[in-house]
Amino acid sequence: MGSSIHPKTIQEVKEKADIVDVISEHVVLKKRGKEYVGICPFHDDSKPSMTVSPSKQFYYCFSCGAGGNSIKFLMEFTRNNFSDVVLSLARKNDINIVTVDANQQENYKKQLSKREELFKILRETKNWFKTQLNSYSWK
Repeated sequence: MGSSIHPKTIQEVKEKADIVDVISEHVVLKKRGKEYVGICPFHDDSKPSMTVSPSKQFYYCFSCGAGGNSIKFLMEFTRNNFSDVVLSLARKNDINIVTVDANQQENYKKQLSKREELFKILRETKNWFKTQLNSYSWK
């Protein structure tokens, strides 16, 4: 199974890779109020229909519906996979790249499945109590 990027590294990339900087390397952006606008590269566009919000670290095209964070933009624009884009952004932003080996991945999966199982138990318990309360005669 190999290794993958640690979730903390991914989170740090999301926090440090400023969306305006990332998109402006590929699209001409103009400041309009608190946001930026540009011509969307994902469809045939003649007027600026893409808005980039630095405060939300999000882009959205009102014509074609493309939207997301800096990672998603680069994945769609460069047609690279998630790992390649994250590694590239990590290098550009001087972020230490931490990976998770196969054994750690297996442990994370087990933790997630235990967590999902607990949530399922909690949902079933909640439903049981709700049914009991609804069927109780309040005389």
